[in-house]
Amino acid sequence: MTTPSRTALLVSRDLFFISKVTGTASSLGIELRVAAEAQSAAQLANAETFQCIFIDLADDGLNVSEFFANLKAGWTVPVVAFGSHVATARLQAAREAGCTDVMPRSRFSASLPELLQKYCV
Repeated sequence: MTTPSRTALLVSRDLFFISKVTGTASSLGIELRVAAEAQSAAQLANAETFQCIFIDLADDGLNVSEFFANLKAGWTVPVVAFGSHVATARLQAAREAGCTDVMPRSRFSASLPELLQKYCV
């Protein structure tokens, strides 16, 4: 099964933040799919076509390395991770796991429309 072009995946359990990202994406004509954890996100990423994936690092149970380990070989979609600016170890772990871009949640929120337009082309 494939999704329309301009589709992104958000990995998050924060319903308030999911609503914010979904609304912004919708206003830009981008469909947003949501997964609550790394394994289901990897299954979606392997089964469907996404222009980019956004990972919310606020969930301590989310393992970004596990997400990348469950992807098919040759997978090349940009992955943007964001989390608390004080969670430096989680941000660094996301960089080391292979995320395309890693940033504090405040920067992600402030630049959300630009990020969606940049990565969902």
